[in-house]
Amino acid sequence: MTLYTVFMEPAILVITICFLSFLLFTTKNYARIEKQLKKIYEYLKELNKKEVSYKFNQIDEFFVENSFTSTLWEDFKKALIFPEKFFIAQQNAKGEVPNDIYLTVDASYFFNEETLILSKINNKFIQTMPTLLTGLGPFFTFLKMALAFASVNLASAENVGESLNGLIGNIQIAALCSVFAVGFSLLFMFIEKIMYNKMCKRYYLYIQKEFIRLFDVITSEKFLIDLVKESKIQNSANEKLLKELPMNISKAISAGIGETTVPYLENILYSLNKLNESLNKGNGGDVVDKLF
Repeated sequence: MTLYTVFMEPAILVITICFLSFLLFTTKNYARIEKQLKKIYEYLKELNKKEVSYKFNQIDEFFVENSFTSTLWEDFKKALIFPEKFFIAQQNAKGEVPNDIYLTVDASYFFNEETLILSKINNKFIQTMPTLLTGLGPFFTFLKMALAFASVNLASAENVGESLNGLIGNIQIAALCSVFAVGFSLLFMFIEKIMYNKMCKRYYLYIQKEFIRLFDVITSEKFLIDLVKESKIQNSANEKLLKELPMNISKAISAGIGETTVPYLENILYSLNKLNESLNKGNGGDVVDKLF
């Protein structure tokens, strides 16, 4: 029995074709995931943390247009905190350096193995492939043995030897069905794990690291505490301003009177005195008596 004749056995040929089909299906899916993850990683790698606020519209456009990450990105944006300076810089384009954009939840909550890889492929089917291959072994083994025993002819002494030789050969093939099935199953699991780690897992870990590098995480509790502190500082400043407001108004009025009204009245009195002197010199008597 040669290796060629073994592989040409229908049962072993079916097991071999299933193994190659499963391997091709898995490779095709992992290659598609690798292409998408690599594209995202290379884009994030080129970004500078200080420029994220300025380029956020471009980043948003990139992830929204990418069907692979559009849904994830929309959920991710809900966890971002945008500083006020970022909006000011966008509106007036004065070139102000904005603050960093903060995350309230770790990036791995959105971009993880489940969302980036497992949900994008038929992972349950891939994980059942080794079981299917293993199950084909006993199925074809017992099927081959049943056919072998059915073909035994013990009716005449001349056919006994030939029948026994055929039975032994069929039992060998039946045993090889289980051997090939289990062997292909183990080989598939080994190759699948190597491909998964090399083509998919490493890139999603790279993407997580890039998001951690670009966006600092601030917890919701810390953000609320900072907001309360800032509110108390603003209330204290407003209260102090309201207390000083009457005094400031009084000082402003006094300063206005001292700088404007008093010199104006002095000029009027000076003019009246000059007029009085002129009238006294010209006609004599008090100017007031002359007026009334």
